Amino acid sequence: MGHEVEKVAVARGHEILIAIDTPDAWISAVKLLESCDAVIDFSTPAAASMAVNRCFDLGIPVVSGTTGWNDGLCAAIQRCLSGNYSFFHAPNFSIGVNIFFEINRQLAQLMSPYSTYRAAIHEIHHIYKKDAPSGTAIALADGIIEANQAYHRWVSGPGANHGELEVSSERTGEIPGTHIVSWSSLTDDIEIKHTARNREGFALGAVLAAEWLRGRKGFFGMADLLGNNP
Repeated sequence: MGHEVEKVAVARGHEILIAIDTPDAWISAVKLLESCDAVIDFSTPAAASMAVNRCFDLGIPVVSGTTGWNDGLCAAIQRCLSGNYSFFHAPNFSIGVNIFFEINRQLAQLMSPYSTYRAAIHEIHHIYKKDAPSGTAIALADGIIEANQAYHRWVSGPGANHGELEVSSERTGEIPGTHIVSWSSLTDDIEIKHTARNREGFALGAVLAAEWLRGRKGFFGMADLLGNNP
């Protein structure tokens, strides 16, 4: 993702001042970082909290697409709001996926009266992805739970009980990301599916978020960027 972000940013007329791959690089890069308009983080669950908080320490707007660091993310959001920093996070920066989120919520609401259907989510990613389920799958699950009272929590893997939403994961090959939401009954199935062809759409969304974040204070997500929040 770092290489994809760099390609998109340069194509849009931006300059990449530094790429940070190790914790020690943050120390040696302070002077360059102070000249940055924004930092874009696609790291690992273990590294994301440190990266985002270093940006807060330096007063640099930060955009993060890292998932799987839920406790650290909650703490970062609270610090951002209390300290008046600039932080943009999204589990998925693809414009298509964010439209998919909205379709998923509307479908979950439409299915509310029909208890004979059972919902499930399946996600497929490349073998290098560290977290499972994906942040996108979790966001889809949260959307269903919010819109449909039949579900109160999601569970990872098979064996969901009444009121639980099954979210399954698959890691194979070089797949950028596929997400399938299904509603199944004894008589038929309904499926909606999003398939990413490459990582360019994610990178473009992250760069657009960094451009949009400049001059703004607070915590933001894709709904803000796309104008879906008042």
